[in-house]
Amino acid sequence: MSLRKPMRSIEESAHLSRWRGYTVETCVLCTGLGLCTLCIPSLLAGPLVIVVALLLSRTARVPSRAWLKMFLGGFGFALLSIVPLAMDIRLQGGLALELDHEGLRRGLLALTRSTGTLSATLLLVFTTPFPKLLGLLRHLRVPALVSDLLVLVYRQIFLLDETSARLRRSLACRGGTGSSASLRRSLSLGTAALFVHSLQRASRLEAGLASRGSLDGSVRFPQERFAVQPAVLAAALAIPALLATLVMFGKARLGY
Repeated sequence: MSLRKPMRSIEESAHLSRWRGYTVETCVLCTGLGLCTLCIPSLLAGPLVIVVALLLSRTARVPSRAWLKMFLGGFGFALLSIVPLAMDIRLQGGLALELDHEGLRRGLLALTRSTGTLSATLLLVFTTPFPKLLGLLRHLRVPALVSDLLVLVYRQIFLLDETSARLRRSLACRGGTGSSASLRRSLSLGTAALFVHSLQRASRLEAGLASRGSLDGSVRFPQERFAVQPAVLAAALAIPALLATLVMFGKARLGY
């Protein structure tokens, strides 16, 4: 499956978002939503964060279809984590599977926390362009090695995906996908070719960086300035705080 379409949909949405100029405020908001679902031991936190993140994404004019597609993919993966936590295997008198109620509760809590955090993360990446996030990390004095690695990985995703698309087209033109048997052979050959190509590209990239003197940290990027609007920042702080209050009130009244 190609990564180009979902990755480009995220970047296109971020650059067209109404929040693209509020990098600091958006990061504060999404961090608060993530802390709300992670720090409050309640089954209500995750679903409420998901609902709030979805509503806020509509306010920022994020395409609902793309957001939900990415969220449901992660939700399905997280849903599988409940099975090993909720089932208890007993060997006495033969193999038997039993429902572990305590494990089920922990699994549901893990599910709500992971999906709530996922929704906050998706809200961030769908509304804030990657260069803005990178500039904020550099402004916060994140080690240059980490930020440079993020840039290289981000760039490499698109380059390898383009190479993979060319390999698939080449195989299709040569009849390498005509049957299931040929498709299996072509898949292994294409994967091997893509792996070799990634190593060669990484080697050329390292040589290019070394020729520019960037491997020893001598290259410096200009620091981007971020203008913070107090009213927007106050709203970004107030939304997670109100949501946390609502979750704690619901936990006190409902008991979970």
